[in-house]
Amino acid sequence: MKRHVVSLLAIALLAAAAVAAPPVNGAFGCFGPTVGIVNFDSLNSAFSQGGVSLADKPSSLQWGFGGAGFVLVEKVVIGGSGWGGSQTIGSDDLRATVEIAGGELDLGYRVFSLKHLLIAPMLGIGGSGYTIKLQDTSDAPMNFNRLLQRPGMTSKISFSGLTLTPQLMITIPISVVGVQLRGGYCYTPVNPQWELEGGSKQFRGPAISKGMPFAALNVTLGGFEGGKRRGRK
Repeated sequence: MKRHVVSLLAIALLAAAAVAAPPVNGAFGCFGPTVGIVNFDSLNSAFSQGGVSLADKPSSLQWGFGGAGFVLVEKVVIGGSGWGGSQTIGSDDLRATVEIAGGELDLGYRVFSLKHLLIAPMLGIGGSGYTIKLQDTSDAPMNFNRLLQRPGMTSKISFSGLTLTPQLMITIPISVVGVQLRGGYCYTPVNPQWELEGGSKQFRGPAISKGMPFAALNVTLGGFEGGKRRGRK
């Protein structure tokens, strides 16, 4: 999954660089926390059917961290973004970590702008994926020698697929530093095909919700001005 995210971000950066020549109205990068609302009902059912009694269920609020970069050319906004987050749950003899990550090329259109405000609907096209890591903690090796005698205490399954993300971006460049709020819906149109770490198919894996509403609050660096680059004063 990490290879997919890196590749998508590289494509996005190349695309942004290609349009960065004059005339440029602005360019900015941003980073900050993200939160998605994820339906984990199927995953909870899979744990129950497997005889695992978890002390806590996965939270429907999946927190993470992300970053992005955008270039504004007249009314067109182009850029790329990436994000990821994880949460860990467990029982007396099992620890489960759920990771969600993604990256995309973002295209948008400026519908309203002032000196300190930019509003643009966006569409992200990229990929996202889930990883579930299961660790047997019932008799975990306490030193490296015991680990060599009993490897394979941890197993992972994962999947990745195409993601479409309609969203609204509101950017407020107070100065060189500003704030940004993005919110939207991350949609995966295909059914997941789970795989083990070695690439083998994992059949009858837990179903995952195809949609995830999300929001991100970012700090921005950079800005825009009408028809010219922002310069130092």
